[in-house]
Amino acid sequence: MNHVTIRSLAAAGLLAGAIAAPTLAAAQSLDKGVYEVGFITEKTGPLAAAGISYWHGAELALEEINSGSLLGDGIALELVEKESGSDAARAVQALTQFAADRDIKVATCCILSPVAGALKPVAKSMGIPLIIYGATRPGLPELPYVSSVVALPGPAEVKMTQTLADTLKPKKVTYFVNADNDAFQARFKAAQKVMEDNGIETGEVISILANDTDFTGPATQAMATNPDLIMVWTTQTPAVGIVSALRQRGYEGDISSSDVISPVAVFEKAGQAIEGVPFPILFSPSLSKDPRAQAFIDAYNKKYGQQPDTYSAQGYTVMYYLAQALGTLSGNPSREEIAEALAAVKEIKDNIYGGLPMIDGQATVENSLIVNWSGDGTLVPWEAK
Repeated sequence: MNHVTIRSLAAAGLLAGAIAAPTLAAAQSLDKGVYEVGFITEKTGPLAAAGISYWHGAELALEEINSGSLLGDGIALELVEKESGSDAARAVQALTQFAADRDIKVATCCILSPVAGALKPVAKSMGIPLIIYGATRPGLPELPYVSSVVALPGPAEVKMTQTLADTLKPKKVTYFVNADNDAFQARFKAAQKVMEDNGIETGEVISILANDTDFTGPATQAMATNPDLIMVWTTQTPAVGIVSALRQRGYEGDISSSDVISPVAVFEKAGQAIEGVPFPILFSPSLSKDPRAQAFIDAYNKKYGQQPDTYSAQGYTVMYYLAQALGTLSGNPSREEIAEALAAVKEIKDNIYGGLPMIDGQATVENSLIVNWSGDGTLVPWEAK
């Protein structure tokens, strides 16, 4: 068939396993077969730890969906991966190849907003639905072909910044920000506005690049401003490097960051350096108590031998969003029909956030937590010391 790869599901091993499948209305009239999903992975490069989490979350969801026959008997999803290493040119090449393969029904991608921005016109021009699993720049979704399951961090970060202003009462804040990442530039500016609206002075804004590796000089520069709080608005690798450099240089004051330091792998690498550093998060395996979240946590732990993180939660969500849209279709749907079905989703019903509305193709989450890593490697609610 033109748009569906028909295979023996038993031979493919897609019906194996005994993972408890969550509730989802099964499609009754899709043609039987395997529906391929192009996954642009980022399991190598500077964001590999996060990229592996996204992939693992999607893998787990796929197994649940297929083993539970949630799309109907004889229907399954399959992930087809192409690695990008967080490089825009490689990601564009991968999406172009997916678009040329008519067996690929839909694609998902991108941790970095500039990479997602580069793929957006490709998805639209080549007519392949693209679901963003990680990038957080506002305005990336454009229905029907581009949507995102990533709740924008802005509201949660503004809430955290106001909490820090109220509880720590800093007189001066110094900021680190990526000079080469417009999403983090916007996030920094939103935090700075909150602080300045509260009468808090800006000590200095220190710009770094995503590929920087030596932060001894910038840490010394920040400490020289004598700040009461240092806020780190950068991607994951420099965030860990900056916080570690500050602690190594003897800075004992308050530091805050974003959810880029939330993966377990980051704590395992940075350890005590990031202990106690507050950041906002939408999902936490130690704090999310929703029954659906607990089922996800248990299944992830069983499969991978470790706790999921906010990134694996997003990879997981991609597959349920897609399954929900496919469940409304019949026959052998075209890419255009799948794009329209994704655009029609107003709320992802099977979610681990206690509610996940979709507004103009953008997931939104109202609930957020302010947490920090404890010494024993668990996330705990942040409290001012």
